[in-house]
Amino acid sequence: MNQLILHHYDVSPFSEKVRMVLGLKNIAWKSVVIPDISPKPDLRPLTGGYRHTPVLQIGADVYCDTRLIVNEIERRYPTPPLWSREKEGLNRVIEVWAERDLFWPAAHFVTGINAQTLGPRFHTDRAALRGKSPPSLRSIQKAADRGLSELNVQLPVLNSLLSGHHPYLLGQEPSLADISTYHALWFLKSLPIDCSYILEPYKKIIAWMKRLGTIEHGERQEISAKEALEVARENQPTPVRSSDQPPKNTRVAVYPSSAQTEPVKGMLVIRAHNHIAVKRSDPKVGSVVVHFPQIGYIVKEI
Repeated sequence: MNQLILHHYDVSPFSEKVRMVLGLKNIAWKSVVIPDISPKPDLRPLTGGYRHTPVLQIGADVYCDTRLIVNEIERRYPTPPLWSREKEGLNRVIEVWAERDLFWPAAHFVTGINAQTLGPRFHTDRAALRGKSPPSLRSIQKAADRGLSELNVQLPVLNSLLSGHHPYLLGQEPSLADISTYHALWFLKSLPIDCSYILEPYKKIIAWMKRLGTIEHGERQEISAKEALEVARENQPTPVRSSDQPPKNTRVAVYPSSAQTEPVKGMLVIRAHNHIAVKRSDPKVGSVVVHFPQIGYIVKEI
């Protein structure tokens, strides 16, 4: 089995989600630290232009979007499980809520408070991702105020979810629901100006975060981007099951529905339940298959 290679950077909250999953399962993995803004020239040969963080590489297969990444890790390393069969749906619902209604207010609040530390290039990069012009400091601060107001609505919801007798959201052991919710609030204290003071009224949330904070990141080994590209070049993509194969010779462009990014173009090789993949090639890596979840992505024939 090819070892997992995570392309990430340390203060990326969605990368923290994946790192926690790797730690919970005590997996050995390789780390390639990438820039937090575009361009990302050493990642592009693998992804074809997909620019969100993180990306998981397994040989010549490249997995995008943490929901698909987590699914793939769970499939390959099912012990301990991230969800029980009877609670998978509830885990998914909490994941969507946490990464939409909790994470984005937290992100706007934290990056606004840290606006001058992050610098204009960061804010210009994130605005371009949403198809907007470079923001002014005043507009960034207004977004931070809105984020704080929205957090003040969502934090009582989380606090109420923790009001039962279990140490974690859905039982005695941490699950996908906990990790998906935790990384949104982990971001509050990941930048130089600590914003976690807003949690002070919520003792149950603080205690729950301390419990989750003991989860480590597995066995991390740093490698260079060049080494990761060599791994892709020396391997072939995993053969596709016949049941997952779409009609042949369909060339497509894939891009997120919620962001304005360059599409990833290639031959459609997988169209299955919430899983699409395109095969593409690059002189630096040869043939690779880039995988996406179907939910949240647009596929267009070209």
